[in-house]
Amino acid sequence: MNLYHKHPLFIMLLGVLALTMLFACGKKDAPALAEKTDPQEETTTIVELTSDQYTMAGIELGRVETKNLGTVLALNGMLSTPPQNEVSVSPRIGGYIRSTPLLQGLRVRKGQALAVLEHQDVIMLQQEFLETRSRLELAEAEFKRQEALQKDNINAVKTFQQTATDFKSLKARLYALKQRLALIGINADALQESGITGTYTITSPIDGYVAEVNITLGKFVSPNDVVCRIINNAHLHAELTVFERDISKIRDGQRVRFTLVNESEERIATIFMIGREISKDRTVRVDAHLDKEDTRLLPNTALSALVELGEQPVPAVPDAALVSAGGKEYIFIIADEPPSKNKDTDGKSNDTSAAAKHFQMIEVKRGASVGGWTEVLLPTSFDTANAKVVVKGAYSLLSKTQGGE
Repeated sequence: MNLYHKHPLFIMLLGVLALTMLFACGKKDAPALAEKTDPQEETTTIVELTSDQYTMAGIELGRVETKNLGTVLALNGMLSTPPQNEVSVSPRIGGYIRSTPLLQGLRVRKGQALAVLEHQDVIMLQQEFLETRSRLELAEAEFKRQEALQKDNINAVKTFQQTATDFKSLKARLYALKQRLALIGINADALQESGITGTYTITSPIDGYVAEVNITLGKFVSPNDVVCRIINNAHLHAELTVFERDISKIRDGQRVRFTLVNESEERIATIFMIGREISKDRTVRVDAHLDKEDTRLLPNTALSALVELGEQPVPAVPDAALVSAGGKEYIFIIADEPPSKNKDTDGKSNDTSAAAKHFQMIEVKRGASVGGWTEVLLPTSFDTANAKVVVKGAYSLLSKTQGGE
């Protein structure tokens, strides 16, 4: 037995076997070493599909194309009323509330009675007007008489001038009292001694809805108090808040698509006014007219808007090419397949993965989506001209990266 182990042929066979095993170990460890020293291999996600898996996934390839997609700017805002469509109603003369039909939400018409006030100042104003009117009639007669005497040089010039001054003063005073009575709705031309009243009516200056009521019966209100607030919501605006960095993108006439809070219906508006001042929070106010008025809408309702900035050529892929994972967006492209190094004795490849397909996962940023195409922001090293993108079956590849079969 010992002689057998010392046979030269046996020793030669052991040496060849040892060399073969050493060479095989070196071949196996080489790729692992390269993987550790190549950072690209550590950060790149490669998915491999066999020929059967490729067919079952229904993979279709395409390219990143240049499309004229409409870019949009996302903004927040609210519905607002123009200043002329919102009024705070106050009394012209202080008084006590005698009666009122006001309720919050009540629809009112222009000129409709809002409240009846009473106060002795109303009586005194009418009295003063009637007394001034009587004195003016007497002053006018005296002025005409002095004027005639002046023409014949009978009276003194000073007497005529004083009479003229008194007449003009009373005339101005009567006109001012007439305007004050008109403010509280009393027709001075028709006023007679028997028609003096201690009340006057506050009326609505516009059509609209009562948004706020601040009075009760018997309450005294002064000209500084607000009786009620009325809003006409027939011409609401979409008031948008635009950050300073984006204001240069906004133009008059741009189309705005917006949705109200807790609504899915999309509405359309058109920008007509851009603020000319940057606020303390570095924003600018932009107003847009609603293309379709809706009286059911309420002021101060929050909204989310997309301002259409216009079309421009951008890199884009079909919507189906984009997949989402972990809050990020990805596409898949065909990756270079590793070359086969194992060959049979006849020179033919015996690599069982020769028919496999390899795909690389690329992170992108999503942009505007129009007509089934989506704008993508690609890495700077991306080969747009040559890369073949998976435009169908991308989610099958994503499932493979997450441990799916």
